[in-house]
Amino acid sequence: MDIYTINAKDLVINEYEALRYLGYVRSSITDEDIEIVKAAIEEVRVLAAPKACFERYPVTISEDFDITMPYGIIHSKDLATNLNGCSEIYIFAATIGPRFDMALTRQRQISIAKAAVYQSVGAATVEALCDTLNEDLRRKVVEEGGTLHPRFSPGFGDMSLDNQKGIFSVLRPEKSIGLTLKDNLIMAPEKSVTAIIGIEK
Repeated sequence: MDIYTINAKDLVINEYEALRYLGYVRSSITDEDIEIVKAAIEEVRVLAAPKACFERYPVTISEDFDITMPYGIIHSKDLATNLNGCSEIYIFAATIGPRFDMALTRQRQISIAKAAVYQSVGAATVEALCDTLNEDLRRKVVEEGGTLHPRFSPGFGDMSLDNQKGIFSVLRPEKSIGLTLKDNLIMAPEKSVTAIIGIEK
């Protein structure tokens, strides 16, 4: 099991990505909108403790879209298509930590509008963490002569959200990065991501 940490100040958090999460169309964004989000990004940087855990596993895919994962066989045409040509995968779990959740809860009691901005910036922050980890893994695989496929998360396409249980059973992120899975399959802290990345040689 590998643990990945990065200082929040080193994450590239895109204000336009945060505004997209808020439902803005780029052509309608004003300078004031950008400044509001930029200010929230700096506040969230102070709160965030970005970290992830990941492991590399073999994978096999049948013609019927059955995928042999480290936690069992699953059926997903969309994931099988994504992993076409791959013999290995990375599985990772990433989070920006619990302090953001506490701050978001406080903001919801003070200002719904500010809370909405925080929510979108939190989403953009965990995506920035995933992008940074993804790029580091990509460089490692390229050095080996391989390529990485786009990351794919449970709940996307026809890959059941129930796969969260399998991912948590093999990664055990509650022990390494403090990330837990509730009975309703929602992760805590809230701004967290699990994903699978195909490795093609």
